[in-house]
Amino acid sequence: PLFRSNSLSMERLLLLVLLSWIPEEATSLNAGFRIEITEKGLDYIRQVAVPMLVKELQNVAIPDQSGSADAPVIGGIDYSLTNIKGSAFSIPSSSLTSVAGKGIEVTASGATIHLTADWHYREHSWPHISDSGSCDVSASSISLSVVVSIGESSGHPTLSTVSCSFNIGHLDVDFHGGASWLYNLFSGTIADALKGSIQGSVCNEAISEINTAGNKALATLPVTEQLTSYSAINFELIQAPIYTSSYLQTFHKGEFVYLPRANQTIPFEPGPFPPPASSSNSMMTLWLSEYVANTAGYVFQEGGFLEINITQSTLPSGFPLGLNTSSFKLLIPQLYEKYPNKAMQVLLNATSAPFLNTTASFINMTGPGQLVAYVIVDNETIVNAFTLGLVMHATVHVSLKQNGTQEFVIGNATYLRSDMTLVHSNIGDFPVEGLQATVNLVFTLGVIPLLNKYGAAGFPIPVVDGVTFVNPSVAQGQGYIQISTDIQDRKSG
Repeated sequence: PLFRSNSLSMERLLLLVLLSWIPEEATSLNAGFRIEITEKGLDYIRQVAVPMLVKELQNVAIPDQSGSADAPVIGGIDYSLTNIKGSAFSIPSSSLTSVAGKGIEVTASGATIHLTADWHYREHSWPHISDSGSCDVSASSISLSVVVSIGESSGHPTLSTVSCSFNIGHLDVDFHGGASWLYNLFSGTIADALKGSIQGSVCNEAISEINTAGNKALATLPVTEQLTSYSAINFELIQAPIYTSSYLQTFHKGEFVYLPRANQTIPFEPGPFPPPASSSNSMMTLWLSEYVANTAGYVFQEGGFLEINITQSTLPSGFPLGLNTSSFKLLIPQLYEKYPNKAMQVLLNATSAPFLNTTASFINMTGPGQLVAYVIVDNETIVNAFTLGLVMHATVHVSLKQNGTQEFVIGNATYLRSDMTLVHSNIGDFPVEGLQATVNLVFTLGVIPLLNKYGAAGFPIPVVDGVTFVNPSVAQGQGYIQISTDIQDRKSG
C-alpha cells in the first residue's frame, strides 16, 4: 500500500462516517426518526472534510517503494525509495455526489503532492554497480474517484467499495547525490515505473481502508445511548438508507428502552412520515415521530416512575389546602363524618403510559391515571377512603437546547384539565365535580412539574461528534416534529 497510518483517526474517518449513511436505494419503513441531508449539506461536508483529509495525508507514513526498470546506459536495475516524507499536498477541486443505484461518489481532481525520499539502485548484471542519494518526487494532475455503497447489519451501517480509480497525470523525479547528473538523464524511466506502482497501490489501499478499517470503525459506533440508570435510547438503523440526486435519508428506530427489561416489545408502532420536500434551504432536516415521546412515556410508566405519594410534608409549595379530612368537610361531608379531623395521604399514579398526539396545529398529551385517597386513622392504621379515575389533558411545547456538545429536543407541558370518575369508595357515593379545583391544583403544582423534569432531560439528536446546529427551526405535522437546520463543524469554524 502507498499510504498507511498507525491508527484510523476521527479526522480521516469523518467523511467515511458521514458516507456510512448513503446506500443503494430501498423502500422506506416507518421509523422513530428520519434524517435527511440535502445537496447543500453534502457540499458543506465536502468543504469540511477535504481540508481534514489534506492535513492527514501530509502526515501519514508512506511505506518504502521498490521496483525494476530498464535504464539507458546502465541497463536493467532494481531501485528503491526509502524514508519517504510528504512536504506538500493540495486538492484544488473536489465533489461529493450521489450516484443513482450505486452509492456516493467522492472525486478529486488537479491534486498535487511533493515528496522527499532516499534512493538506491543496483544493476541486475555484473558488476552489479550500485549507488544512492536523495531525491524529490513531484506528482501533479492527480485525479481520484471512489464510489462507496452502504448496507445495514444489526442496526449498524456497513461499507463496501463499488469502484475506485486513481490516476497521476505527471510524475517527476529529481535525483541528488551520487552520480545524480547521470541518473537525471533517465529519471523519466524511473518516474514512469514509480507512477505505475503508485497508481496500482492507491486504490488497493483505499478499498482496504474502507472495506476493512472503515467497517471495523463503524461497528464500534454505539446504536444505543444510556440516559439514566434505567433508560436508554435506541438509534439503530432499521433499513439501509435511501439516496437520490438531491438528498440522502437515514431511518432510525428512535425507541426508548427500559433497561431492566431491555428485550421487551413496545406495544405500538410508529406512524408514517410525510414525503421529503421537493426543495429545502437547509443542510439537514430531522423528523421525530410522536412514537419517540410515547416510548419514553411507556418506559417511565413501566419503571413505576410516574407516581407521586403526597403527604402533608410533601405538598407542593403554595398548595392552599391542608391534607386533612377537615379540608373536605364541605366537599365530601361523609368523609369528615366517618373520619373527623384525620390526616390524609394521596397516591397519584399513571394507570397506563401518557400519550402524545401531534398535529400541524397543536401537540396534546393525555395521561390516564388514578388518585387514591387514604385516611391515617392512627399511627398504625391507614384506610382507603376512595379512588378517582383520572384522564389528564395537557398541551406540549417542543424546543431545542444544547448541552455541552450534544443537541437535545426538549418538551414542556402546560396543564389543561382532568376528566374524573369515582371508581371506588368506602364512604359512599359523592359527586366528584366538587373536587375539580383541588385536582387541578395537584396536577398544576405536582404532576406537571414532574413530567417537565423528564421533558427537560430531552431526546439527544444523533449527529457526528463536533457538529452543531445553526439557525434551527421547529415545525410540526400529523404525528411528527420537524427540525430544519444548517450545521457547522466546531473544529473548522
